Amino acid sequence: MTLKFAIAILVAGAAVAPAAAAPSRDPAAAVRTLETVSQISPRDGGVAIELAAAYQRAGRAADANTALRRALTLDNAMLETPTGDAVWSHQVAKRALARDVALTAR
Repeated sequence: MTLKFAIAILVAGAAVAPAAAAPSRDPAAAVRTLETVSQISPRDGGVAIELAAAYQRAGRAADANTALRRALTLDNAMLETPTGDAVWSHQVAKRALARDVALTAR
């Protein structure tokens, strides 16, 4: 699975296995991998977005929201969707957080 696909799915509101962890089917392994990548690239907003997706897949919603909020404080990375569209990591984080707020308000 590519980063492009993971970002597009996250924007659409579904949790997927992030690119750095693919093809692992173990959500905990994906989280561990991306936590390590995040330590290596601590300013990369795209990695924070992937980590949020991994947390979601592992059923760690609070950690996913924390990673999304953290992504907003990091470098705004340009990401690419499967259709070739460009999207900023801050835009992805804002959309995902807004979706979560809308779901909890119901």
